Amino acid sequence: MGQILEWLSGGDLRSDGMSNEAADFVLKSPEMFDELFEGLSASDDVVRGRTADALEKISRTKPELLVERLPKLLQVAEEDHVPMVKMHLAMIFGHLAIYEERHRDLISTLLYLLDNGSVFARSWAIVSLCILAKKYPEERKQILERIEPIQRDRSIAMRTKARKAVDLLANKNVPFPKGWIKSEHLQGLGGE
Repeated sequence: MGQILEWLSGGDLRSDGMSNEAADFVLKSPEMFDELFEGLSASDDVVRGRTADALEKISRTKPELLVERLPKLLQVAEEDHVPMVKMHLAMIFGHLAIYEERHRDLISTLLYLLDNGSVFARSWAIVSLCILAKKYPEERKQILERIEPIQRDRSIAMRTKARKAVDLLANKNVPFPKGWIKSEHLQGLGGE
């Protein structure tokens, strides 16, 4: 196990551990990205969860480091059982919305997460789907049709998120809610 993954090990998933430090380190030393990325394949749930967290933070400012790894990210999002991993990957997919040639793959996996993720993963899947719908208006109808029924979800948090998303996608003048856009390169999308 390399130095970065050692930083991400130990404890449990209630803590982000040193994921902020790992992200900062890789942003300053991009040549260490591969070592961090290996954490998504670790057998330890804690390492995978914290790796996903660090990768999400990196993708806010350096999405180019992750776009070539998209096939692996999509696979992990569908196969990993750790909610923290799925949540951070759902966030990453919104940050990667700038890559037009990849947007359909992103949408497909995010729609999958709407049905197969934790409340947190589903919530961030909705946010990322809204980003993609605003960036690619031709996808808006399909996305809106999948989010609308979530307004009747058992979870109050999901109902609230879905209502905000439907309002955002149905009304051109409604800005993104505060905190939904974390990517530097997406600031200003949809009026935020």
